[in-house]
Amino acid sequence: MEMEADVLGVRISPPFVEFLDAKAGQLYKASVTVQNISKSGKRLRIHGPLSKLFRLTVLNPDKPVAPGLSLTATVEYSPETDENNRDRLILLSEEDVIEIPVLAFCPTCFLEMDLEVDFGTVVANSKVISKEIEIMNHGSAPGTFKITYKGASPITIVPTSGTVEPETIQKIRVEFCTHQSRTVNEQARVQLQRSEDKVLQIKADVVEQALEVLDPTSEKRLECVWFGPAYFGTSKLQRVVLFNNSPQASDWVAVLQDDAVGAELGTDTEQSTDAALLEMRLGNDIKEVDASAVISCVPNEGKLGPYEKTTISLCFSPVYCRDNGDDTNSAEPAKQDYALFMKFEIVGSKDSFIQHEVNGILPSRDNKRSCVELAITGTGLSVSLIPVPGPCFSFDECHMGERVDVLCVLNNRSTLLPVAFKFRKTANFIISPSKGKIDAGLQQDVMFSFAPHQIGSFKVNQLIDILGQVSVLDSSSIQMTFRPFHQISLSFTGICKPLTRKIQPRFNRGITPAVTNETGQGVEVGTDELAKCSASVRMAVLSATKSNIHTQKRSRSLDRNYLIAFPNDRSASIRPHSRNEHYRSIFTKVERYNYVDPDFAYTEEEERQRKAHKDYYIQFIQNLRETRLQKAKERELADVKDEVDIGIKPAAGLRPRRLSLRDMELEPKEEWPSLRRSRLLTTCTLAAIETQSTSRCVTEGFNVIPSTTQEIEDCSKTLTAQQLHQVIIGPSTVDFGEVCVQSVSSRQLNIVNNLPVHVWVQAEIDCQELQQSSPLSHVVPPFSRALLPFVFETNKLGKFQKSITYTVNKKHTGHVLVLATVIPVALELSTSERVLTPTHSFLAESGYRTTVTLHNRRNHLAEFTWKPIITERGIAFSIRPATGAVEAYKDLECEVVWHPSYFSPQEGHFDLCVHHGNTTRLRCVAKIGRTNVQLTKKHLVFDGVALNFTTVKTAVLQNTGQNHAYFQVLDVYPLPGMMVTPSEGVVPVGGQTELRVHFTPGAVMKFDTRVEIALRNMKSLELRIGGSVEPPEVDINVKSFNFHGVHSGSTHAIPFGLRNKSSNRARVEFDFSKYPDFAIKFGNCPGKAVYL
Repeated sequence: MEMEADVLGVRISPPFVEFLDAKAGQLYKASVTVQNISKSGKRLRIHGPLSKLFRLTVLNPDKPVAPGLSLTATVEYSPETDENNRDRLILLSEEDVIEIPVLAFCPTCFLEMDLEVDFGTVVANSKVISKEIEIMNHGSAPGTFKITYKGASPITIVPTSGTVEPETIQKIRVEFCTHQSRTVNEQARVQLQRSEDKVLQIKADVVEQALEVLDPTSEKRLECVWFGPAYFGTSKLQRVVLFNNSPQASDWVAVLQDDAVGAELGTDTEQSTDAALLEMRLGNDIKEVDASAVISCVPNEGKLGPYEKTTISLCFSPVYCRDNGDDTNSAEPAKQDYALFMKFEIVGSKDSFIQHEVNGILPSRDNKRSCVELAITGTGLSVSLIPVPGPCFSFDECHMGERVDVLCVLNNRSTLLPVAFKFRKTANFIISPSKGKIDAGLQQDVMFSFAPHQIGSFKVNQLIDILGQVSVLDSSSIQMTFRPFHQISLSFTGICKPLTRKIQPRFNRGITPAVTNETGQGVEVGTDELAKCSASVRMAVLSATKSNIHTQKRSRSLDRNYLIAFPNDRSASIRPHSRNEHYRSIFTKVERYNYVDPDFAYTEEEERQRKAHKDYYIQFIQNLRETRLQKAKERELADVKDEVDIGIKPAAGLRPRRLSLRDMELEPKEEWPSLRRSRLLTTCTLAAIETQSTSRCVTEGFNVIPSTTQEIEDCSKTLTAQQLHQVIIGPSTVDFGEVCVQSVSSRQLNIVNNLPVHVWVQAEIDCQELQQSSPLSHVVPPFSRALLPFVFETNKLGKFQKSITYTVNKKHTGHVLVLATVIPVALELSTSERVLTPTHSFLAESGYRTTVTLHNRRNHLAEFTWKPIITERGIAFSIRPATGAVEAYKDLECEVVWHPSYFSPQEGHFDLCVHHGNTTRLRCVAKIGRTNVQLTKKHLVFDGVALNFTTVKTAVLQNTGQNHAYFQVLDVYPLPGMMVTPSEGVVPVGGQTELRVHFTPGAVMKFDTRVEIALRNMKSLELRIGGSVEPPEVDINVKSFNFHGVHSGSTHAIPFGLRNKSSNRARVEFDFSKYPDFAIKFGNCPGKAVYL
């Protein structure tokens, strides 16, 4: 029946009685009011509920309730248990019956939670990201929850179970490791108390933090940049676009891989194999070339925002690198090909720059995802501009004002590139044209003209400048300029002769002018010209040119060409005009007297003294220098020379090693280096610096915080992307592997500082599992390595993953991923089944023995206990030690022993129970070897056995086999009074075991029986026992004993004799139990029986 507030003329308030959060043992009250809303009076009566838990208190009126008046009732509820109850009140309104529901609810929980965790789009950088969801309890009682995730994704939920108090919120942290790109859509089962199971959706779109190199025109992915051919010394420029295709900003740096597989640096790829081998044989090796000098990149570092692009300029500048004395003007041009690889790498935690070779295989570093590789190819050509007819041009002789032309043909033998040239200006030479451009494979005529402006011989080097595009690098761009990059030298030779007239001598006639000497001007006349001057000086010469009668004999053999001494050709002095010139007279040809005035010139003796004095000091200084050099050489040899002469000449036959850039040690500079932004980092350079840095491991004496002035200054600097790239903090993933609960494991985080300054590295740890790690701060000196220890300890099973954040100089952040799988302690058996076989050298009591090894392959001590599985047949195996402990990464051997007998079970089981760990079962099986046992006597004969006497016979079991034998006598009592001992036993190898047959017959008989002896792993043996029992036959020589009268207290004895007539012993017993006054005495042996 549908209930309403107003029903049949009455108003019920409230329409139902409700008790919320009712606890057992408490008393709750609620009131209900019934009002008459009709126009006439009504009889109203309220009757209580049926349940005893509810009690109604109401005063029902006997008279009708007037309109507008009401009737109030009180319902009391006292629950006994925490459960929901339901009942009703009956309202009688005249003849109508109305039910008022009574509801009682115990305290209950009402849990709600968000059922979706969406991490959105994140970058796969091995970082652990987390989000929190809330479980809200809107109820009045605590509620429990449990979250179960069984997927394969690296998702951790903490906590996975718990209790939420009333009106509180429980936060659940969902952690996700972004170690690889994927689309995650996982489900976790959620169990909430008093609610149906629900599904928690975990979503994430993990993308690679990828850099892409794009073509600036088409914006397509670019894998190779081909520069084409270029002359050595020139440059080519191309631009690419670097694109950060990820939702996260990143710092990047360009690194040239000069050690990459397939890289070529100055190799002629078109050269034949024979030519290459010939060059190797002749020693024309390629010199070490810095690859960063060939390829330039601007900018080579920077920062890109999410999905941001930047333009990068790449410059190719080939360098001629063959050390074989190549002549660039030779007819065969040099050609070198370049194939290099450049990677644009994201700056962050990384592994070493050094690639260690393991078994001939270079390990691939896991940084392919954080970098993009770009191949760069190009060809370097030498300038092949050949002047014809040759580099040497001779213009012969010409006179002043004349001009000599020579035609030259410039031949460009390069088939790939044109060449631009320009002749430098040179005095006295004219070149037309002085500059130009010659296409590939063509030639051009050039006219060389020799137009001297002065007299003399000319030998000049005419330089031809080869022009091309040359790069000029600065911090932010690459500028290309057209300027000379190569020179070709030509040799010009020429002679310019003057067109001069010889000055004719002019002799004075009469008065001598003041400006000349007495004779005249130009009077230095030789004998050859004397005839021409005879007309001017006729009186002085006369006929000297025609006659030699006055010539002295000693002068006739002299040189005919000498100067003539005219009269009055010298004034005021007889010293010579020049000491080396000699004058002779006109007629006699005698040398004219010369006088050297010592007041004005040195004499010949003085000249000799001056020269000797100068030579003495020159020799003195030379001797001092030689002495000094000799002493320095002796000091150098003293450092390496040993006192013992072993007969080896120092450095004999040794050639110095050719050093390369990789062999050079970089010395740290004290000042802060201004790294050239235009200079690329190379992998070989980084590896060489790291090799030096890793050799200097700082383990003691380091500072936790900067303390010195230099450290404070260095650690306050902001590093560039290139500098930050050279601070190696790794490995990027610290994996503890499998660790045991409550065990302590440690790993080292390497910090390699390849910079010439101090860096300050701090790690931030906010998890309980790594709280024992210390110290977490290092000031790393220049070019050195430090170790930061990570200590892991936990008591929770499961997978552990955490991102540890670190800072460099408190300005640059990074992270490393710490992974661990926490497992319980466990032991492994070397085998699950152990077979025990006999050992011939062991005694029978030693049993069968072997060992089983317990392997503890985990990092914590494992305590164990062997528990035997006892069956109905029991167990005959034992293991020692029964309890113990195995150290971490150690082995322990336990001895398994089988205690053999005929009834020993050949199979047994043991449980290896590890305390707080696993349980493993070991099955033990004993294999008994074949035996060969024989009875030395197969028939025992008891001949004439005495009645009631015990007779013992012995049967011998002899073992002639190779193993111990175990037997059992199946019927120990084959006859009454007969017993075989022992009932079971062992017969050792080569030994014997006796079986004793005890027979005590109780009756006279003849017998013949068989006793079966069962043997393990052998056919049973049968022992036959036979014989007879003889009755006793004893004769007494007295028929009766008559004592007649015997006084009281006295003793009377009658002797008699006994005789045993049988062949066996007989026992004779006299029974005087009923006659206490009689006794018998057998000689000196008192008693009532005697053996005969």
